[in-house]
Amino acid sequence: MNRATIEIFLILFFFITIFIINISFSYSKSYKKDKKIAEFIVDDDYFKSNFLRYEDYVYNENIKTVLLHNITSQLTNPIIPLDAGEILKLSFDDFRVQPRDYYYSFIHCNANWTPSDLKNNEFIDGYFEDIIFDYHYSINTDIPYLNYQLTFPNEHVKFTKSGNYIIKVYEIEKESEPIFTKRFMVHENQVTISVDTKRATSVEHQFSKQEVDFKIDHTGYQILDPFRSLNVVVMQNFRWDNAIFNLQPRYIKDNLLDFDYDEENNFDGNNEFREFDLKSIRYQTMNVARIEFNNEKKINDAFLVFDENRSYKKYYTRPDLNGNFLIKRNEGENSLVEADYVNVHFTLANVVPFSDGNLYLFGKFTDWKFKEEFKMKYDSTSSSYKNEVLLKQGYYNYVYCLLKDGSKNVGDISAVEGSHMLTENDYFILVYHRLPNQIYDRLIGFYSVNTNEK
Repeated sequence: MNRATIEIFLILFFFITIFIINISFSYSKSYKKDKKIAEFIVDDDYFKSNFLRYEDYVYNENIKTVLLHNITSQLTNPIIPLDAGEILKLSFDDFRVQPRDYYYSFIHCNANWTPSDLKNNEFIDGYFEDIIFDYHYSINTDIPYLNYQLTFPNEHVKFTKSGNYIIKVYEIEKESEPIFTKRFMVHENQVTISVDTKRATSVEHQFSKQEVDFKIDHTGYQILDPFRSLNVVVMQNFRWDNAIFNLQPRYIKDNLLDFDYDEENNFDGNNEFREFDLKSIRYQTMNVARIEFNNEKKINDAFLVFDENRSYKKYYTRPDLNGNFLIKRNEGENSLVEADYVNVHFTLANVVPFSDGNLYLFGKFTDWKFKEEFKMKYDSTSSSYKNEVLLKQGYYNYVYCLLKDGSKNVGDISAVEGSHMLTENDYFILVYHRLPNQIYDRLIGFYSVNTNEK
């Protein structure tokens, strides 16, 4: 092959190579573009009304007051030990008073609340789906409703695995269109947990934050690689919005895992919750200024005592429910069907509007979420934030929480309520473990402590 032929060959090879690279780049660019579009479509689906969320969520506006707790008390949290005979109770109201066939099923989830790879028969003993038989009409209420109730585990369904769960409720043959989803947990007692709550070690936060140090003793239970196989969650007042995930042990000695941090395990102490009592609408109760019957809406309006900004006020202690609420009507025997719905008026008075976010009512009755129905509206005439919310009779804790612009689900309670290390709070430790070659996270330990316990 002469020199001229070689040069022609090299030139042709160069241009062919450039052509192939351009095609590959174009394809890669197109693929990435399509992938981004696909991701956008998936993300956009989240905002559809029936998109399945692995969290506490109500998909139908006619469904109200969804409760899930230990059958022993409304004020308990939805977590039970595996194979210990404890039972959870679910109840909810439907403003559509025509009875409907509501079914329920369960989804097993990983520690991060994504669906696990377990099949139904691997975590359920019994029916994978069943109907809710128990419902009752409301009695002598301004707003008629049907109250549905379910207890589980029951004779038809038992759980064989620990971990995170979702109960999904839907109408018959409409499983893809749930009316609500609710979280609960089933735990084992494989480890021993000890907790020490105290003021933050950091000098900067010692008056506003609380530190949660704890130890996990797994004597008798093998954890080969705690840094990779464990997922530890710390919760304040059983809230998921500000929970601390994926803490790793700072020290390891034999079977003892020490989680003694200075900042990673800190929470805002916040303040004691505000409260109001609507267990009766016949007379003036705690923090209720007046109650009037609205002839136009045919419902009672309850106007609460005006609230003030507490962010710059001195802390003082008082008992509360740590954000919880209780459905109760004093003049009745069965509050689930005799408690009425009341239009409750909230006012945060004499404040300057926030320029960097929106203010929300916040508590367990909002599912610890920033929902549109609980957003406060600013009234410049009275220099106040106001809102009215339809709530079932009972006793409620609440605070005002600022959701700053750009933040999706992490709010700032201290903006209105202040934050104090002396505030009484409940803390919960959940220990998840994934064994080698397993496809799900076991919840091997659970512990709760109150800051007043020493």
